[in-house]
Amino acid sequence: MILITTSHKPSPRTRSFVKDLASIIPYSKTLTRGKKTLDELAVEAHRYRCKYFIVVGERRGNPSLIRIYMIDYTGRYPKPVHTASIILRGVTLSRENPEAIKTYGIETIGLDNEKCFSDRCFKLFDTFYQLFRDRVSDKPDILLLFEDKKGYTLIKAVNRLGKPTGPLIRVIRVKIVAE
Repeated sequence: MILITTSHKPSPRTRSFVKDLASIIPYSKTLTRGKKTLDELAVEAHRYRCKYFIVVGERRGNPSLIRIYMIDYTGRYPKPVHTASIILRGVTLSRENPEAIKTYGIETIGLDNEKCFSDRCFKLFDTFYQLFRDRVSDKPDILLLFEDKKGYTLIKAVNRLGKPTGPLIRVIRVKIVAE
């Protein structure tokens, strides 16, 4: 399970992006952050038995950053360990995409990197594979397509019928912090 939340005082667009992101991630849960610190988020993630939690940051009211944290259980309390940052060029919400449809009951996910040719794309693919390794399937409910474009990598989700679902995410940079 993965917990997804926002930075402090998120814009309505960022909150919608978090809901869209949760709609394409199997067994994910959204959390209203409020004034919680990262340590408090780690405790919340532990409460829901999550291995990871995601914090979506914003710039000028638009989602611009996805930070991925792993929960470290070696100490007395669970601690967040920053593992990766995904810097976004922009997003298209599902409500802004007239072709997008809602998908329910997602349990498995597939990852497709056939259209990757840059290091950024492969790094992004590896990051998502680590995040979803327990849920990756040959016959997935949702398939994430990674595609290199000029200057960015596009992540597009499609359902079993090949119809687009969820947000379109444009990534310009991936930083792996801890390996």
